[in-house]
Amino acid sequence: MRVVAVGSRSFVLGFRLAGVGGVEVADAKDALSVLNRLMNDPEIGLIILSEELTSEIRNEVNEVRSKKPMPLIYELPSSKAGARETDYRALLRQVLGV
Repeated sequence: MRVVAVGSRSFVLGFRLAGVGGVEVADAKDALSVLNRLMNDPEIGLIILSEELTSEIRNEVNEVRSKKPMPLIYELPSSKAGARETDYRALLRQVLGV
């Protein structure tokens, strides 16, 4: 199974240096298009999305997550973002629609 990073040039470059494939996107619309394409690739096991892009398309990403369990979609903050707390229960409720 492969891992693919989706985000800005610097976000993807960091993962490429670690040996992970990546797709550079310009904006949230492009990220959603790439995400939908990657979800249909059976060789991909994990998609790492830049959180700065997914904030605009949060509902669409959660909808994709709820329809298809694999590949996993994981959001990471960019290097520009500061530290913040994550409410995993709220995230799980949103993904499950509860």
